[in-house]
Amino acid sequence: MPPVYFNLQAQINRDTAAKLIGGIETKLREGMTELHLLIASPGGFIDPGMAMYNFLRGIPVPVTTYNYGNVDSVATVVYCAGKRRLATPQCRFLIHGVTWTFSQPATLTEQQLREMLGNVAAMKNNIADVIAATSGQPVAKVEADMSSSLTLQAAEAKTYGLVHDLTETLVPPGADLA
Repeated sequence: MPPVYFNLQAQINRDTAAKLIGGIETKLREGMTELHLLIASPGGFIDPGMAMYNFLRGIPVPVTTYNYGNVDSVATVVYCAGKRRLATPQCRFLIHGVTWTFSQPATLTEQQLREMLGNVAAMKNNIADVIAATSGQPVAKVEADMSSSLTLQAAEAKTYGLVHDLTETLVPPGADLA
């Protein structure tokens, strides 16, 4: 089977993750031997993004990721799943801290507040670990970059270590687009 190309141009949430993972599982059963994931995403929810990252890292075929627009927030973590990471020259990345959304105004106990702060710290640490392991940057630098909301253009992302190469070609003629 030729390489398979998936396009992730959506906010990352449970539905997006389920659709992408389900589509990849189908292609794996059909004998896919190589996966290419094109990404242009504003980011989204951390838990589904981390699940996508772990799934992509754990499948038995090589994964190449592409940034062809903007890869923001937790979408950067998904992008990091690629063993090979490419980007178009005009794309950008946004690395920023964790946002916690309350579903409604709430009264919190001291213990609940500590739990939330612990969750936020764990999420930030997981994201920083992934980006640091991928880019070769020290975790402390990635955490500082997250705190300052670092934006990287494609060439800067290559220097940073997120991107291996810049390309203008995303999908070759006749490719299997899933």
